Amino acid sequence: MTAVFAVDVGSGTQDVLIADEQLRRPDFKIVMPAPTQLFAAKIRRLRRDLFCDGYTMGGGAISGALRRHAEKYHVVMTPAAARTVRDNLDEVRERGIEIGKERDLPPGYAKLTLIDVDMGAFDAALAMLNYSLPKDIAVAVAVQDHGVAPKGVSDRQFRFRQIEKKIKNGATFRDFIITERTKTFSRASAVIQSLNDQGYEDVLVMDTKIAGIYGGLYGVKLPAIAVDAGNGHTTAASVAEDGTIVGVFEHHTMQLTPGTMRGYIEKLADGTITNEEVFDDGGHGAHVREAITPRAIVATGPRRQLAIKTGLDVRLASPLDDVYMVGPVGMIRAYRALKEVK
Repeated sequence: MTAVFAVDVGSGTQDVLIADEQLRRPDFKIVMPAPTQLFAAKIRRLRRDLFCDGYTMGGGAISGALRRHAEKYHVVMTPAAARTVRDNLDEVRERGIEIGKERDLPPGYAKLTLIDVDMGAFDAALAMLNYSLPKDIAVAVAVQDHGVAPKGVSDRQFRFRQIEKKIKNGATFRDFIITERTKTFSRASAVIQSLNDQGYEDVLVMDTKIAGIYGGLYGVKLPAIAVDAGNGHTTAASVAEDGTIVGVFEHHTMQLTPGTMRGYIEKLADGTITNEEVFDDGGHGAHVREAITPRAIVATGPRRQLAIKTGLDVRLASPLDDVYMVGPVGMIRAYRALKEVK
């Protein structure tokens, strides 16, 4: 039975679960600051020029730290690393960051190699705790990736179009798994490339919201609705009895109240929610193929209390009796679903 290193790389924390693919024997659980937070903290402590190479990773905290550092010091990044800030390199330059090579900086600079999942660091840290990663371990990673939007198309429009397209085609959670590099998703592709470069071949990536919903539904009888209320975005999906995702909406969490969330959840269930009403309200969008009568509504994410306060019969997702393991459990379920097809 294959061991899986599952990690949900968020904007605040990275949540790690090492377990067998059947989730019968969880070996190790870790919750720690996200890579973007760790790199941002390093940058804030620097008092000299900075060179960044490595891979495209999640932005957020690190993007802000780089921009502020560039106001006082030279910051030079390779193209791949610079796409951490923005996919469009001209927009990176507008933030005062130079695109170039290490030799473009005079001596005395600091260097950071950007990466979302540093397996060498995990391996070394776990070894100090007398735990060794299995040699043939699979790596399953959840990350947020809006996708590389064409010129003139907003990130939120493009991201939701990718989700909508899959649901229109009758997608299950398995259809959201990425195993090969693609031009559409730069961050997911960078994760795959970085893990391959570290010697890991059994690799899969999934959007963190989809992984959270999949993990939140672990052990839940279908049909059901799952709500992942994050600090930035809230995504909800309705899932039919056969595991098909038949509806979804995505919105900015800060713009939602318990009342508006309740309305969207009810419309998602009865099949009347529209893309226009969500997008015009500032959200990413919505799409529904059919109505369901949910046997359960589950909520996960750091803002999950927003769903609880709707007054609906909502329960908190807690797979393996741990609210922090929702994303990793979703990734191990994804690995198992992928393996079952093969």
